[in-house]
Amino acid sequence: MTVPAIRLTAHGDLVSAVGALLGYHPTESLVLIAFGAGSSRIGPVIRADLPPVGEVEVHTSRMLAMVPPEYHDHAVLVTVSARPREDAARDAALVLTAAGVRVTASVHTSGTRPGHRWVCLDPGCAESGTVPAPPAELAARAAFNGRATLDSREAIEQALAPVDPETLARRAQLLAADACAGVPGVGQVVDDYLAHRVLDDDRVLALVAALADQRGVVEQLRERSSDLRAVLEALVPATPAPWSARPAAYLALAALLHGDGAHAGAAAAAATRADPTSLLAQLVGAVARRYPSPDTVRRLLTRF
Repeated sequence: MTVPAIRLTAHGDLVSAVGALLGYHPTESLVLIAFGAGSSRIGPVIRADLPPVGEVEVHTSRMLAMVPPEYHDHAVLVTVSARPREDAARDAALVLTAAGVRVTASVHTSGTRPGHRWVCLDPGCAESGTVPAPPAELAARAAFNGRATLDSREAIEQALAPVDPETLARRAQLLAADACAGVPGVGQVVDDYLAHRVLDDDRVLALVAALADQRGVVEQLRERSSDLRAVLEALVPATPAPWSARPAAYLALAALLHGDGAHAGAAAAAATRADPTSLLAQLVGAVARRYPSPDTVRRLLTRF
């Protein structure tokens, strides 16, 4: 399936895209949508908690540092708050302009769901309206990647929260005893899970064992990242620490390949919590904090 390129021009469409691009509907946020030179195709989307008055410049500089240089041509700013925050849009625009990044649109909205009110903050712009449904191109991309827009960032973390302690304790004993009979290939265990959509003890053990094959995992990330991501999202909360660190780290990479920084950050944090000594978790955490573009992650995977 070929997913259409996402090109947005109207202010309302830009706001409607924010939730789908982030993977959740933000509140009290400053959102920077970056674009490359000569392109209306969306690049990295960076979100930060809406800074207090007087601290916007520092936070905007940190956000811009997370954007790869090839996407420093122009940007759109969206402030999300129940309160008017024209100061945030103004101060953020000053930082971007000083760094050579053109701000082509600035919008304030009370929220990113359909029906929320938005207002254009561009000089001389008097447009306003209600947020429409997300564009069809975004719906196609979400369907292709199996993604749903969650209600909040907290919902992402909750989805990765461990299952009941009794199940995890039993699986920890099995993993410690190396009770998996044979080590199937990564592709084989991915296909098995997708065929059944059930994670019993045997499948958890088989998946954890298969993920030790780094070369096999990287091949799956390159060729079928959506399938692997679906498996990892189910596996992370179903696996006890420290064994959950590896699937969580690979889940972060899969999310980055989809341009999904919110899920990548949550997965990277879960990997570090599961095993703070894991070099893979540390590496992926450092990568996720830089919010690389999907193309950058693909290049990185060639070196794994």
